[in-house]
Amino acid sequence: MRTMSYDLAVWEGDRPSDDKAAAEEFQRLYEQYIDSDVTVAPTPRIAAYARTLLDRYPDISPSTGDDSPWSTGPLINEASGPVMYFPMVWSRCEEISAWAAQVAAEQGLNCYDPQRDQLRTEPADRWRFELTNAHKRRFRDPDAETIRRVLTRLSRDAFYATMTRADGWYVQVGFGTRAGTRPGTYALERQDGGTDRHFRTELTDIEDVVRAFVAFRDEDPTTLQARYAWHAHTL
Repeated sequence: MRTMSYDLAVWEGDRPSDDKAAAEEFQRLYEQYIDSDVTVAPTPRIAAYARTLLDRYPDISPSTGDDSPWSTGPLINEASGPVMYFPMVWSRCEEISAWAAQVAAEQGLNCYDPQRDQLRTEPADRWRFELTNAHKRRFRDPDAETIRRVLTRLSRDAFYATMTRADGWYVQVGFGTRAGTRPGTYALERQDGGTDRHFRTELTDIEDVVRAFVAFRDEDPTTLQARYAWHAHTL
C-alpha cells in the first residue's frame, strides 16, 4: 500500500540563481501548468526526460507491482508543458530522487525538491562557500546568522554540519558520541587541501565552533589556525 510520496519538480528554462529563485519559479510553473484545468502536452524535452525515467523504472502495473518506485501512473501524465511534477515512494526517495536529479542535470533541465526547499541541480550563480547540515539542507555563501542558526541546532540526531569552499577545503563539526567524542562535546575538523592536511580539535562551547566556521568563511587563517589547539588527524 502506497501511503506516502516524495515529489520532485523538473523543468526546462534558465537556471535559477539560487534555492529561493527556484522555489519562486516552481510556484509560477505549478500555478500555470499543474494546478490548472487546461491540459497542456509536455514539451519534447520534458517528454524525453519522462521516457528516460521510464526506461529504467517502468510505470506501476500488475507486472511491476511494488518494484516500481513511482507513486502514480502513467508517469507521463505528471508532465505538462515545460514542467514535470512527479511523486515517488517515500521508502526509496533518497536513491530515486538523487538519480532523477542527475538525469535532469545531464539533460540540461532544472530539478527542485520542495521537501528540502532546495534546487537539486546547479544554480546559475557561482558560490564560494556551501554550508550543509545533517538533513542535507544547503546554504550557499551563508551569513554569520545563518551559520549560527545551523550550528546551534546540532543535536544527537542532527549531529554534524560541514562548510565547504569551492576548491574543496572545508571545516566540519560533529556533536557527541556519534562524532567520536564525549557527550556534550564538539569535534571540530578542518581540511586544508589533501587528506594529509586534516586537523581536529575538541570544544565544549558552541560559540567557539561558530567563530571557527565564520573565520573559515571570512578566509581568516590567523583566527582559524591560531585560536584552536589543532592536532593532525588521519582519515
